[in-house]
Amino acid sequence: MNLLAELTKHPNTIIPAAGDGSTIQFLAQMKPMATYLSGQLASQTLLAENDEGLISESEYAKFLRDMRLKTPTTLIADLQSGFGSPLNAYYAAQDLERSGADILILNDQPYPAHSQPHPASTTAEDLLGKTRAALDAFENPATQLWIKLEGIGNYGIDGIRQRAIYLAKAGAHALIIDHATTDQLRELTSAPLALPLLATWTTKTEQLDQVSGWLDTGTLAKAAQEAHQAAYHSLLEGALSHAKK
Repeated sequence: MNLLAELTKHPNTIIPAAGDGSTIQFLAQMKPMATYLSGQLASQTLLAENDEGLISESEYAKFLRDMRLKTPTTLIADLQSGFGSPLNAYYAAQDLERSGADILILNDQPYPAHSQPHPASTTAEDLLGKTRAALDAFENPATQLWIKLEGIGNYGIDGIRQRAIYLAKAGAHALIIDHATTDQLRELTSAPLALPLLATWTTKTEQLDQVSGWLDTGTLAKAAQEAHQAAYHSLLEGALSHAKK
């Protein structure tokens, strides 16, 4: 399935994120267009830490292979910031594709990437080098590379437009805009971009038809986790109360 083509037919589709096997299996039953195996959520599962930069490429690739066995859904993998130099990005992209990824997301943070509200941005040259390296690594012509631009606070709307042009020339398939306000997205979509545009989603996001799709980066998983913890706490309190009688 060409996910970008399907998103065009079904505007305002949310791509859910997961970081554990139970959620992956549950989502498979719901049959979403795709599932995003978030590095941040995987870090929570593997290390009980809320930071994607704390897991190595080999740890994430092993987890990706295990999760690939749990779902037939299009699986989006987190290439983070390439796990190092462009050469590292080449081998990481090759490994993640072989581990079952249909789409890889490369962000524009310097290495190592971290889960934070206002991340630093790498240079345009570094991002372009990693983009070309990842694309060169793909063995399946159907595998796609999406670029997540997280530095709108650093380089603004004009910077995104400029990056879209040279990333399109390099062969990237789509852009994902992170940390953008609704007004910024409106301004960005007021004129055509060189690549299909997606954006990250939260429960406060105002969805726009001009955006091809919305990537959940953990909002749904966090809500499910909070509901699970509340239910567990209630059951445990009941069990302890019963035991004291």
